[in-house]
Amino acid sequence: MAQPRSRKPSPSSGDVSTLTSTDPELDAQAAEAVTRPTTLRGLMRAARAGTVELTEFEEQQIRNHFGFAASEKRTYLERCEVAERISERLGPAELDPTAFPTQTPGDLTPSEEQLAKLGQSD
Repeated sequence: MAQPRSRKPSPSSGDVSTLTSTDPELDAQAAEAVTRPTTLRGLMRAARAGTVELTEFEEQQIRNHFGFAASEKRTYLERCEVAERISERLGPAELDPTAFPTQTPGDLTPSEEQLAKLGQSD
């Protein structure tokens, strides 16, 4: 009859000694792995906030998602900086309503002269 194998304690069995190390760098990497966003939008938000540094693979995934050309080599944050500079030059996002007057129902009604040219005179 085969003897049962002994099990090493797992983190779920309550032994937390397997979760800690004596190397602070490894502990920092483990903490980052747990809290690092797993979606592109989450990664982009964290990169803008400065909480994560995107890897080359993540940068390429973002480029692919938005359909950038293969020749695009700027990072996500570099593209954000360019967009910020452009929006600063264009002014605030709130546009003056008088800058773009709205159409009223009669604006596109042709005049009698225009109707006559079209042969649709009343």
